[in-house]
Amino acid sequence: MTQAADPIQKALEYMRYQGEKSFDDILALMDRTAGDWLRALEGISEAQATFKPGEEWSARELLGHLLLTNRGINQQIADMAGTESPRPAERVRAMGATSEEYEGLPVDALRDVIREVFDETKALISSVAGSNKLDQKFPHPIFGPLNLKEWFAFHRVHAMDHIQQFDKIKADAAYPATQ
Repeated sequence: MTQAADPIQKALEYMRYQGEKSFDDILALMDRTAGDWLRALEGISEAQATFKPGEEWSARELLGHLLLTNRGINQQIADMAGTESPRPAERVRAMGATSEEYEGLPVDALRDVIREVFDETKALISSVAGSNKLDQKFPHPIFGPLNLKEWFAFHRVHAMDHIQQFDKIKADAAYPATQ
């Protein structure tokens, strides 16, 4: 019997692998990630967005966290690269941070903000593509030091982790039916 790969190490290897790719590939990765979120949110109602299985986050809280974190990471990347962030934001200060601002938005508005945030990320990718600071590293609290391209790949890892959480929410027996 083989032992399952450590999920932290597996995610880190994925980020390192993606970080070796071209900026065009990283742009395509952001397009896929935005599309995955938009598909996950297709047809969900306000009741479904606010449903909380026990002590877990609701879909709306997951999105609030993702959006706040993505913008904060984009700010960190811009600072590291010595460029302007497409939308200045406060850097992420702690894992698990959420945003009341985003959590107060209706689902349709959250879909629009997801598109905006991934468009901002793509604009940032394009602006740092020629940077001579691509090898600079900033530590992630779990994954350790990541360079700029690896931080972009982290957006994918982070999004997919929360999409899996959202899938678990949808699978809960008490999840509200589609209306």
